[in-house]
Amino acid sequence: MTTALTTTLLLALLGADPQPAASAQPRVGVMDFAVGGGASADLAAAASSLATHELERLGVFQVFSSETIRVVLGVDRQRQLLGCEDCSAESLSDISNFQYVVTGKVTRAGSGKDAPYTLMMSLLGVGSPQPLSSVQATAKGEAALLAEVAPSCTKLMGKLLAGRQGQLVVHSSEVGADVKIDDTQVGTAPLDGPRSLAAGPHLVSVEKDGYQAIRREVRIAPDTLSEESFRLVPSPDTIAAYEARATRMRILAWISTGLAVAGGGLFVGGQVAAANLYGSPNVKGTFEYHRSALLAGIEVEGDVNHRAEAQALKSQIQTWQTLSWVGAGVAVAGALGAAVLFVLGDPPGKYDAYTSNTGVALQLVPGPAGAALVGSF
Repeated sequence: MTTALTTTLLLALLGADPQPAASAQPRVGVMDFAVGGGASADLAAAASSLATHELERLGVFQVFSSETIRVVLGVDRQRQLLGCEDCSAESLSDISNFQYVVTGKVTRAGSGKDAPYTLMMSLLGVGSPQPLSSVQATAKGEAALLAEVAPSCTKLMGKLLAGRQGQLVVHSSEVGADVKIDDTQVGTAPLDGPRSLAAGPHLVSVEKDGYQAIRREVRIAPDTLSEESFRLVPSPDTIAAYEARATRMRILAWISTGLAVAGGGLFVGGQVAAANLYGSPNVKGTFEYHRSALLAGIEVEGDVNHRAEAQALKSQIQTWQTLSWVGAGVAVAGALGAAVLFVLGDPPGKYDAYTSNTGVALQLVPGPAGAALVGSF
């Protein structure tokens, strides 16, 4: 325990007024863990120290280690030896104002190489004869047993943590990713709002096919809204498939744009051609010129047959008008298709940040000194 905390307890024993606590966190004392079977005292001490550390990491309790408690008792004993009867210390629970005490025991069944270790922990309420909760964990090897201390502490304090809740908002870079809290799926991204959780640590994971799953411990403070963002890293195969699909969609979008332009050009060209063929009575060789001659009663003029010429021009005008309206339809369809493909289609280059300049896909891999970027060829 820190020097500041030890000093506070000493001041309490000596009658001084320590500074008031900054929060109303429940106070928990961790006793020395007992030893049973073939377990060593060093292993029990390590488990007790690790349990104190893990309870402090919860951020919900004020935790007193067995070492600090021994300091308190030592000072109390010294005061009694000095004969200070009128200022004798109060009981330990009164001095530290503990609400809860954590006890534990480390045992080993047998002495063989594969003999398992067992950790038993109990949470006691001060003044209550029965444990509020108990946990037991078994592991092969000392290191494996110590690894069980952290999850055992969380389980042990579960009932107390459940009464102190906070809220968590989870954001994901990928829509449709599965969001799990403590290995239980709570929905898919984007979630519809914050989730209420017991104060303390929680394991949040975000997963989606084709992406590297992210698992992160999140600590929830009581009556507090926390936010966590997860940026999923795509696998090389996902990047390649996405780019191929996005490129196809973008090519189709540009083809549709080309069709829209061509259709618009055909519409305009067809209208201009039809208008030129229709002409006016004063322009020779146009439909209106031959039509005006027929209205004047002139069928043939020299080697020109006005009726035959008018009928031929009428057919050409109708053909150009038909082509013009076909072009208009192609232009509208192409424009709509291009708009849909550009707006709804996936843009190429979305995952450029995850590839090198040579197009080699990069991914995160764990290493002895942390995560490192490697290329996938």
